[in-house]
Amino acid sequence: MCGIAGLYNWTDPPQTMAAQLSAMCQAIIHRGPDDEGIFVDRGVALGMRRLSIIDVAGGHQPIFNEDGTVGVVFNGEIYNYRSLRESLIRRGHRFATNSDTEVIVHAYEEDGPDCVKHFNGIFGFAIWDKRAQRLVVARDRMGVKPLYYMQTKKGWAFGSEIKSLLALPSAPRTLDLDAATQFFRLGFVPAPRTLFQGIQKLPAGWRLVAERGKVQVQRYWDLEFEQHDSFLSFDECAEQLRSVLQEAVTDQMVSDVPVGAFLSGGVDSTAVVAFMRQATQHPVRTFSIGFDQQHAYHNETPYAEAAARALGTTHETLIVRPQIADLIPALVEKLDEPLADTSFLLSYLVSELAHRHVKVALSGVGGDELFGGYRRYFTPLMNKSVAWIPLGLRRALGNGLQEWLPADRGSVLGNLCRYGKSLGRTCALPIGEQYLGLLSVLSKDLVRSLFQTKPGTSDPGEELITLYDHAPASAPLDRLAYVDMKTVLPESLLLLTDKMGMANSLEIRVPFLDNRVVDLMRHIPSQYRLRGFQLKRLLKASLKGVVPDFVLARSKRGFGMPIGTWLRSDLRPLVSHLLDPQRLAKDGIFDPSVVRHIIAAHDASTEDYTEAIVALLVFEVWRERFGVRLP
Repeated sequence: MCGIAGLYNWTDPPQTMAAQLSAMCQAIIHRGPDDEGIFVDRGVALGMRRLSIIDVAGGHQPIFNEDGTVGVVFNGEIYNYRSLRESLIRRGHRFATNSDTEVIVHAYEEDGPDCVKHFNGIFGFAIWDKRAQRLVVARDRMGVKPLYYMQTKKGWAFGSEIKSLLALPSAPRTLDLDAATQFFRLGFVPAPRTLFQGIQKLPAGWRLVAERGKVQVQRYWDLEFEQHDSFLSFDECAEQLRSVLQEAVTDQMVSDVPVGAFLSGGVDSTAVVAFMRQATQHPVRTFSIGFDQQHAYHNETPYAEAAARALGTTHETLIVRPQIADLIPALVEKLDEPLADTSFLLSYLVSELAHRHVKVALSGVGGDELFGGYRRYFTPLMNKSVAWIPLGLRRALGNGLQEWLPADRGSVLGNLCRYGKSLGRTCALPIGEQYLGLLSVLSKDLVRSLFQTKPGTSDPGEELITLYDHAPASAPLDRLAYVDMKTVLPESLLLLTDKMGMANSLEIRVPFLDNRVVDLMRHIPSQYRLRGFQLKRLLKASLKGVVPDFVLARSKRGFGMPIGTWLRSDLRPLVSHLLDPQRLAKDGIFDPSVVRHIIAAHDASTEDYTEAIVALLVFEVWRERFGVRLP
């Protein structure tokens, strides 16, 4: 695992380019503390910071082909590199190393930019073809690895993190107001936008091809659901899924350094650890996060420890306390952009714990999206169940429900009421709009009133509705999964997983998003994954006899923390400082009265505005730490 950076069609002299590239690499040294490599060639420069995982001694980058005309810098892992290597050797290619990186170079010699279609892995890489004067930059299919780029007066620049781009004097530090409204609507910014004007994300499954000064951004893969009436039975699918998951986990354990896993005691993480246990004769090291007894609803320690005992792992737990307020500024800087999902705090802490013992950790991220694990996936069923009620009456009942129920994610009852309020707000909407309402941090009207400079009238979350309407799938569940896997998953969950792991120089792998698993699931009927109110139906069936029964019987629980409660108590000083009305009025971004309303409603438990308040806090921290200017 590494961090990469580069310049293209750059106008500065080579010595200046080398110095600038070195600064870009130093900005992401946490991604690769083991090694640095820099290459400069007539307006093009490639750089990397390396975290040595495979071929520790021989994997120095950039890596070139036999005659030095094609070179690559690479962040990630190619899990099928051994079979690709054998095929390339049969075609006459000669390898100088045992690393997966070198496979990319020779695969490019065979297939040009389309080589990316052959890789099963997590990656962001850049290839320089000296003969064709072509640069190819690519991000993996599911977006596990982040990649950013920008155009300036001096040329194009790219990097694994925004910080590497900001190391350049010409980098913009101006707020994109449209992206900011998306952030407060969704809790993240969908690709290709970022909160910085002029800096873009390369979307998951896309590549950038630059040739003779011209740059094109192209999609090379899309998640297409193709169900067949003659597909396998439910039991046959469960058996096939079990086999594919075992292969994916086993292959992703390949490493020349110690490997461990995150274990919460839920179905996804326990499945990963169980398959790891089958693949090795040695105890697996596992790590989890817990809370003290006053936050029992969020504390997963008993479940994780029970799963660890059942699977015979060497397990460690970290108890988290409210002092995490001290971490927020540093972690927001590591993220590059703010996120409303507070699991970035937990991801950092469990990664820090794991890094004390291992250099690679496997995670169950992606299981909810792929196998139907979110309650919001009940939307089609709920929509159908109330369709017989006249629209006006449905709307009136929903409004009454949301006004009457309290909301607090700190208890079972409060959390159920929170879901009930969300359903009340959205029960009269079409499925795509209802899904957006369930996912949103703030309503479109509240987002509009939040900003002192009023944004346009369109819904900043309408991109998700458009994705739902045009998804390459027929079943509503597949459409919802498509939206999640194109937006929330890569630009929030995977982003925080990568950034928080790399902040600790820890590589995190996600077996559920292996090409083989994704390709199987997109051909399986949606009712196999979720039927009625049975979440993860097929996954649980496939894990019978692999995962302990008490784990399979456990009800759904998110990877959360008692941040909502802490915002009313231990984190109140941070809220009072950053969201002080006089401070907000002076800055000129947010309407102080709207912020006061959000905080007061949360304190009274009439609304759960945990994510909204977190979004405001991390946004203010981000703006200060990065010196972001208003347009």
